[in-house]
Amino acid sequence: MKHELSDFLDPSLIDELKKKIHRGDFYGVTFKHAMEFILADGVIPESGLPVESFLMLEAWVKAFSEEWVLSYSATELKNKTGEILERVVGGYAVRLHRHGRVIAEIRKVDE
Repeated sequence: MKHELSDFLDPSLIDELKKKIHRGDFYGVTFKHAMEFILADGVIPESGLPVESFLMLEAWVKAFSEEWVLSYSATELKNKTGEILERVVGGYAVRLHRHGRVIAEIRKVDE
């Protein structure tokens, strides 16, 4: 089954984001910057914009989902360990599955 990027974006979230940007809630952040930030898993663009704006944006987006959970097969873990660990560091929980059944979960440790 083929998915479009828009299949993964909640229209109400996008509308609310546009309103907040228009009001100036994320100082200096354009809608384009915000979408690049969200779609790049929270990587702050080297644009010279205030870091606080992106941290506020990230906190707002994360508030829409109590927890971000990704799912990978054991084979994907073997082939993409570094990438998967970066996602864990970025705040995602990762569930590992084998033959369609969840066998483990990896989470970031809060220090």
